Amino acid sequence: MENNDHIYADYNSTTPISENVKKSIIEVLSKQALNPSSLHKKGQEARKILQDARDNVRRFIVVQNDKEVVFTSGATEANNLVMKGIKGYQHIISAIEHPSIINSACNAHIIPVNQDGVINLIELEKILTKFKEDRMLVSVIMANNETGVIQPLKEIAELAHKFGAICHTDAAQCVGKIEVNMEDLKVDLLTLSAHKFGGIAGSGVLIFDKKLAIEPIITGGGQEKGLRGGTENIVAIAALSAALQDIPDLISKTNEIKVLRDQLEHELLNFTNEVKIFGQSSNRLPNTSFIYMPGVKSDVQLMHFDLNNIAVSIGSACSSGKVEPSHVLLAMGATKEQAECSIRVSIGTKTKEQDIKKIVNCWCDLYRTNKVSNTLSISHL
Repeated sequence: MENNDHIYADYNSTTPISENVKKSIIEVLSKQALNPSSLHKKGQEARKILQDARDNVRRFIVVQNDKEVVFTSGATEANNLVMKGIKGYQHIISAIEHPSIINSACNAHIIPVNQDGVINLIELEKILTKFKEDRMLVSVIMANNETGVIQPLKEIAELAHKFGAICHTDAAQCVGKIEVNMEDLKVDLLTLSAHKFGGIAGSGVLIFDKKLAIEPIITGGGQEKGLRGGTENIVAIAALSAALQDIPDLISKTNEIKVLRDQLEHELLNFTNEVKIFGQSSNRLPNTSFIYMPGVKSDVQLMHFDLNNIAVSIGSACSSGKVEPSHVLLAMGATKEQAECSIRVSIGTKTKEQDIKKIVNCWCDLYRTNKVSNTLSISHL
């Protein structure tokens, strides 16, 4: 990411770590032998790191004392803990959730989205009405990891509570890109992941109302309030804590990032009317573009960019390299061809204007090559 010849445009997959985070990692590693369950002085040092990290979660995500903060290995585990650890609830999820919600929900009732990627509140109310005699858990992602479309969480939580349901949101993609204030959102549970906002992979958080009964899905020695057995990853949690402190600086740069993102989209739309930006008319994360190139498969586009030292992605980065049509785009009414021919460009704090120009030129070169190839093929028929 520090190579001047390489352009990193995959921030929604993972983010570069800051100098502050690097220092925190080195400092904690130098302490050595830190287990917060130990009763000696080294154990006390580890417990202080954990407590400082919990305090930073409360400070920077705005979490009051009626909520609990539990560390996990990431948002995927935290999401699984929500869906599998809260027993006896009807699961109501959106059609554009992260796979960690889709695959851990039980017989979920799906809330559809419109062509702009925003959930249909009328359909949500219909589902809530249908199951109003049951206990219900509504889980809606705060901002989609592929399109960047931000959901109306306040309205969703208000509607869920009106029917006595509890409301969860996966806010992994939002922290560090937009303001995330749990008290303002009025949700009962919220998950986040450190490596999405400058920490390192291996640490996430579940924040939840203390009144909720949650059973552990990883049992062991009773760590993390009895909800997550196993010795805590102190290094990753310290990195998370440091990354949280960087949030005000990250948020201060979002307008600059949005200007670059808008420039990218403007130049592509001016180049050809065949390009499509999914969720363009919706409120989106300031750094994210999901772009359709007609007739060129996503993996071909990705390889073309990679050969030109530009890192982009094919939607979610959580599918072990599998290339499948985006379920998010299909839920938005895109055709199978569109879902198979789109890439995600997600920029960040290190992105420069010249990077945007190179990304645009790379995209346009491939588009032209494909057009010429198609023309030659037709001429030989």
